[in-house]
Amino acid sequence: MLVVSDLRVDPRVEREARALGAAGYDVTVICPEPSEGAGASFNIDWGPCVHIEYVDWTAATFMNEQPGYLADRLYLEAVKRTPFAFHAHDLSTAYAAMAAARYRGAHLVVDFHEWFSENVHWNTKQSAWAPYPSDWKRALQELEVRCLTEASATITVCDSIADTMKAELGGRRPVVIRNIPDIAATPSREYPPLKQQLGLPESTFVLLWQGGTGPTRLIEPIIESLAYAPDCTFVIRGPSLDLFGPDYLALARRVGVEDRVVLAPPVPSKDVVAAARGADAGIWTLPALCRNFTFALPNKIFEYLAADLPVLVAHYPEAKRLVLENEVGLTFDPYDPRSIAESINRLTQDEHLRATFAASTRKTLATLDAKSEWQKVVALYDGLRKPRTYGSMR
Repeated sequence: MLVVSDLRVDPRVEREARALGAAGYDVTVICPEPSEGAGASFNIDWGPCVHIEYVDWTAATFMNEQPGYLADRLYLEAVKRTPFAFHAHDLSTAYAAMAAARYRGAHLVVDFHEWFSENVHWNTKQSAWAPYPSDWKRALQELEVRCLTEASATITVCDSIADTMKAELGGRRPVVIRNIPDIAATPSREYPPLKQQLGLPESTFVLLWQGGTGPTRLIEPIIESLAYAPDCTFVIRGPSLDLFGPDYLALARRVGVEDRVVLAPPVPSKDVVAAARGADAGIWTLPALCRNFTFALPNKIFEYLAADLPVLVAHYPEAKRLVLENEVGLTFDPYDPRSIAESINRLTQDEHLRATFAASTRKTLATLDAKSEWQKVVALYDGLRKPRTYGSMR
């Protein structure tokens, strides 16, 4: 497996690696260290058949350069091996994995965690996130087409992305493996209920944001909505709050809700479900900057459900369908604080509705069935025609 993300906070990589390892595949994850020498301190253990091999952090610098997938250092590390298959996590590692698979005569599997060509990048001139310019987007689409037509198999996270990629780019439809957490997973430690963790009164209605923070998360309208939802305390738990937290608190002061915004440090990815229990609801949103965002069906929605929380979600297709069809929450206009507040107030003012949604969460997860979802990646590999020279899976 070729990966660029921080393994501590990328549960999709972990879940796929664990599923394959448990099925008897020997899995090596090749990944740049987040910083020099940091990897050894992480103590990542995903089972006896999963091996983590870090390369120097500079192997990830290609991500900052157009087109964002010329991962030469990862390729050089990958071709030292003669595996059954190379597994690329995201388009950023697909080119290196494709070249390595061709060189070694191995299978290529590409997991599109996101729809890269429909994503955004940081525009330095505008000092803002923006869709890719046409030439850059075209280069990304060309690689996506090659993956869809040349790879032994492709994977993605939801039906909207799979269907639209097939319709617009051709090739085979990616296999959909949703980001459903294992509710039976053992956290690294025990957590008291969230309100107890944070010293909040039990009577407080706590709305939880658990996940990434910063300008692409559109958390600001949620903070502004508190001015119209007086019974709600908003907890933001995630990384990078040392960078973005002061701005969130400054906004809260401007709208007069600073006493109802709480910043909390992140927890390990295996702990997010346990650490979320005891909140009253979870919330998810993204800006409508690109189809990658509006088609999203992210980890955190499933993690909220696994923590028995009703969910409030931006009214985008995949999230809206999941929430409304399973009667586990409400939707809102992500840019309208009053719309967000309306959803919050419905929960705070209607205990029966809140209890109904909470009761539906377990039933929904049982229907979705995390174990069966991640067995799809095992079935995919079992179905591949093995090349003549058999090795381990890297």
